[in-house]
Amino acid sequence: MRDIWRLAWDRFNLVGSIIGDVQGRVLVTAFYFTILLPFGLASRLFSDPLRRRVAETHWLEREPVPTDLESARRQG
Repeated sequence: MRDIWRLAWDRFNLVGSIIGDVQGRVLVTAFYFTILLPFGLASRLFSDPLRRRVAETHWLEREPVPTDLESARRQG
């Protein structure tokens, strides 16, 4: 009787691991196509973090760096 329960438990674990693997793949695929892909496309279309679409120049305006001794001491 004990061997029958052991065989049933092993088969149950095998079937459970197969179902869990398939379910995990389905959930990750659904997450990718419903959340990650639209966010990535929207980010790519509507943002320009490197400012590549600016036509004039690629230089960024910066404040001038102070050259006095006291500001150099405050750096770190």
